[in-house]
Amino acid sequence: MTQKFDYIVLGSGPAAYGLVTALKEAHSSQTVLIVDNDLFGGTCPNYGCEPKIFLEGAVRSVLISQQLQQRGIQTAAKIDWPALMATKKATFAPYPANAQAAFDSETVSTRQGTASFIDAHTVAVNDEQFTADKIVIATGVTANQLPISGKELTHNSNDVLDLAELPQRVLFIGGGYVSMELATVLSAAGASVEIVEHAPHALGAFYQPHVNVVVKQMQARGIKFHFGQSVNAVTQTGTDFSVTTAEGDSYTADYVIDATGRRPNIDQLNLAAAGVETNRQGIIVDDHLATNVAGIYAAGDVVAKSPAVAPKLTPVAQFEGAYLTATDDEPIHYPVTGTGSFTFPQVAQVGVPVAEATADSRYHLKKMGLSPDFAYAGTNDQDAELIGVFDHDQRLVGAAEVSQTATDDMNQLVSVIGLGLTAKDFQQKQILIFPTLGTKLKEFLA
Repeated sequence: MTQKFDYIVLGSGPAAYGLVTALKEAHSSQTVLIVDNDLFGGTCPNYGCEPKIFLEGAVRSVLISQQLQQRGIQTAAKIDWPALMATKKATFAPYPANAQAAFDSETVSTRQGTASFIDAHTVAVNDEQFTADKIVIATGVTANQLPISGKELTHNSNDVLDLAELPQRVLFIGGGYVSMELATVLSAAGASVEIVEHAPHALGAFYQPHVNVVVKQMQARGIKFHFGQSVNAVTQTGTDFSVTTAEGDSYTADYVIDATGRRPNIDQLNLAAAGVETNRQGIIVDDHLATNVAGIYAAGDVVAKSPAVAPKLTPVAQFEGAYLTATDDEPIHYPVTGTGSFTFPQVAQVGVPVAEATADSRYHLKKMGLSPDFAYAGTNDQDAELIGVFDHDQRLVGAAEVSQTATDDMNQLVSVIGLGLTAKDFQQKQILIFPTLGTKLKEFLA
């Protein structure tokens, strides 16, 4: 017997949460089935941003204490990796069960298992079949694995976030978000870290002069970068792993991490049975998040979309899930969205990219060095800088920052742009806590 729901959501991450929350807030009686073959809650709380930010709390304390040696701190802090990881595991262990329990209600059911399309209207999970008016594919992305000799010898970010013991020598393949953030963590914990990246730079999505500041500080802490190197093999000799590149170089480590990105998690869905179109970036949707098959939608990181449309981020997935409950027929319109990398220092940005604005006469830039400010000087944040992109009406339309607090700082500018605040609005409608960046922004926006 086929069971009928109003919605079936494949995946239990932020898109599912956004959809269910929106229905609850609307006091809807529509029924939802949520299916996941992994830990409930999705990647972010189990393998991604939330355990990473938990570790970053200790890492920041250690790295700031290092920055303050000879400036009032006599002995820098050190990380006890086994104790930190044991605490992290104990903290996050209850999350999947709690997430699944939070979904379950009179109108929301859950199933643990792999969903597979039987046809355009039906999915099978274990020995059951289900159908719905709307089927939402929200299975996210999974770690990419380079098609190279010895790929089975590499690890991914999930493995790193479960490491009970810290390897002495770690090598990352790739210089994106995952690599740069986890390299920061492992280096601060005491590992010797190297990064091999085929591009000439790291963190390609961010303003490169700011990324250069991050790389320089990471190098000063002992992290080695090898740019312009394409890995073509990993071999093992005893306990050593050798990583060789097409350029003829070789590097040795105890632990090799393939951090070359992520790919859409769709292999087990049998999308061919439903006729859903995909490409290398994921599931193809229109401006209503609808696939080419009536009644089938996609949301979150599994969607094929340009970062210029919307970055693949947890809050974006949640926003898309909520959008799919709308009763009108308006196309999705993404809010102003900030992005950041939790390196040390951090980089963050929002709106019109600085590099794009530099070559466009419609915009002009304003730079503010933050290091003279006592808050930044207090943690020896000597390279902190904020850049604003302004239009001809002197409205802020974009910003980028490098600092130890760039992600939190940028959230203030997300609000300025998203709410359309003028400099007068910012000055006259609020008095912010002093001394923080907020109190300097009234001059910056003028």
